[in-house]
Amino acid sequence: MKELRRISIVWGLLLLAIFVALTFFALKWKSKNEPYFNLEKVMVAKTKSYYEINHQYPSKGNYVIIKYDELKANDMIDELKVNDDNCDGYVKVENTNVIEYNAFIKCGNYTTKNYEKYYEN
Repeated sequence: MKELRRISIVWGLLLLAIFVALTFFALKWKSKNEPYFNLEKVMVAKTKSYYEINHQYPSKGNYVIIKYDELKANDMIDELKVNDDNCDGYVKVENTNVIEYNAFIKCGNYTTKNYEKYYEN
């Protein structure tokens, strides 16, 4: 009976240690990438303002790419930068019954998932 109790205590401590380690690394990853997530949100907000003034929405099932250079040329955004990490990016404006804005950025230390999928030179 005592041995079963020891085994359950060891397993409980092991599970607690794994949980703490995973939580620590997840929070560290999130704090490292949070500025990039905020930059994506800024890109979306600026694109919404720009696109609603100057463009017609794409037809249902289609999308349009608004690049950072276009936003900068129209004085919507100054620079795409996190600390000393310069970035490039674009926002995909898609009509799926609702207008969706998805930002994609590529920096020296971070790249949005599927960045290359919609990227056009």
